[in-house]
Amino acid sequence: MELAWRSEQNHSVEVAPALRRLLEQAGASLDQVDAIIVARGPGGFSALRVGISIAKALAMAQGIPLVGVGSLDVEAQPYLGLGMPVCAVIEAGRTKVYAALYATQADAGDPVPEYRVETHEGLASWINEGTIICGEGARTVAGAVRDRLGSGAPVMATPPPTRRPAALAQLGYRRLEASGADDAELLQPLYMRGSQFEVAHRARRVD
Repeated sequence: MELAWRSEQNHSVEVAPALRRLLEQAGASLDQVDAIIVARGPGGFSALRVGISIAKALAMAQGIPLVGVGSLDVEAQPYLGLGMPVCAVIEAGRTKVYAALYATQADAGDPVPEYRVETHEGLASWINEGTIICGEGARTVAGAVRDRLGSGAPVMATPPPTRRPAALAQLGYRRLEASGADDAELLQPLYMRGSQFEVAHRARRVD
């Protein structure tokens, strides 16, 4: 069971009722939750700050594991394993996007992505034909991609919300099993700017 909605503002006001409604629909209580998995970015400053703060508070109050998962990984997850490279895109302002390029999945496991902050035209020049473009920023780069590649790179211009809770849960559970939980006191939003971008790239390779 999952619940998804688009929140333009008032994030802190909307989350608690939505969580309560989801637990009621599942016939569960917070005491029955075994772990908290949260998307840690990149994305909007306020949304990330509110979401991670609530996740940290719940995990510490309940004494349960907390796992942070990259938002671009969540965007890409439904399209991995289709035999094509995947480029997940999230808007980073009026002219730029956060992007992660995932090579074709290998037998050894999940592909390790390459992260970048690109202009729309820069993204179109970065990818090759046969690359699936997905994520909430896909619609914003569609024109630039089609100008360069035509129909050679399918654009999944799905209206938001595009990040599925089920994909987030799957990735978080996999990481929890493989490398354990994050430190709830130290987990921070990932804004993918400056040196933080390189740190995220190195950390993803370690995972």
